[in-house]
Amino acid sequence: MLDLRKSIPIESYKLDNGLQVVIVNRKEQPVVTVHLAYKVGSKNEQSHRTGMAHLFEHLMFEGTKNVKKGEFDKFCSSAGGTNNAYTTYDMTCYYMTLPAHQVELGLWLESDRLRNFHVLSHALDNQKNVVCEEIKQNVEEQPYGRWHDKLCSASFSNKCSYSWEVYGSKEHVQAVTLTEAKEFHSKFYKPDNACLVICGDVNSNLIEKVKKYFSDIEPSGKNYKYIKFDDSNKLKEKHIAFKDNVPLTAVFLGFHCEGFVDKQFFVTDSLSNILGSGRSSRLYRSLIQEKRIASQAGAYLEQREKASMLICYAFASTPDITAEMLYEGIVEETEKIRKAGAVKKELQKSKNQVRTQFANEVQFSQGIADVIAFQSLFWNEPERFYSLLDLYNKPNIGDLNLTAEYLLSLKNSVRVDVIPMK
Repeated sequence: MLDLRKSIPIESYKLDNGLQVVIVNRKEQPVVTVHLAYKVGSKNEQSHRTGMAHLFEHLMFEGTKNVKKGEFDKFCSSAGGTNNAYTTYDMTCYYMTLPAHQVELGLWLESDRLRNFHVLSHALDNQKNVVCEEIKQNVEEQPYGRWHDKLCSASFSNKCSYSWEVYGSKEHVQAVTLTEAKEFHSKFYKPDNACLVICGDVNSNLIEKVKKYFSDIEPSGKNYKYIKFDDSNKLKEKHIAFKDNVPLTAVFLGFHCEGFVDKQFFVTDSLSNILGSGRSSRLYRSLIQEKRIASQAGAYLEQREKASMLICYAFASTPDITAEMLYEGIVEETEKIRKAGAVKKELQKSKNQVRTQFANEVQFSQGIADVIAFQSLFWNEPERFYSLLDLYNKPNIGDLNLTAEYLLSLKNSVRVDVIPMK
């Protein structure tokens, strides 16, 4: 078995300004990934300003006094690199992969953005329009694009920031003021709320270069008061049906479960794989191969820090298949596992899937950096990377079936039906 500690050696540091720094020396490829992750996502928004974190993902590419608008991408691509960013409920990440000899360029670009970015009125107006157009294309006008927002609002109290999806509302995004944007930036986009991971073919003295570029950036100096969450925020036994411009009916059934910081999360992830990951999963075999009522069927675990959702779904195979038929088909399979349990062979298959996914992810510097940044931000333990497979392997069939018995109860679920317009 591959020894990850030898093949993926981790060095971790913490600068005086609070920035977590992790360096992973990998000589297999002559490239390096510079990955800067901030502990801020849609979870940190207010109910009247949803979409703020995603808006900032865009805003941070608007330039600084040293790197004008559009030049960040130009510097990166001219050096033979690529870059991108993403936002989730709980974090926002910016990453670039460059030829190894260009690592200092990556450090300069990210440190400049962290040190010198300021929210400007014209940039804010420009990106508000860009983000609203993205919401229009990817949510409002996308077939089956609105079910997820419906599920979020049905699953959590409107006082809880998990009750909206990461995109947020167009109206809220357009209403963001310059003062609000500056306050959001000054609170969350600081070194003491971030983790920098550099992974690839690096030299042994890289930490000195990191200090050169990042150590003098001022921290926020604030104690962050992150959003509190308790089980009273969860809404259950709700059913929403809405008409949309879609060709066929679809049903989504979400079950409340623990956040990803809970050890139980690994058991629930295996349960979602057994239910709906791949052609041998229960939902695929039952609804597509046997009953032939669905063209797509599966399940996945949508992770959040405080409260996740195990989501089962099915898309009708023909126009005469109703939402009730799809719902009953999903429930038949969830009830089978809840009452009779899964078998050892299914659990082992799930564990094998996880191993394959993990192996695929850590083939490249960006995948390694992404996983390690996640462990650093939420557990303050980059070395937790080494034990992830052990954590997935630990649960036995008894653990899984005990979880299924209470988690897959319909009293713990929320249902959304998407009905075609006639």
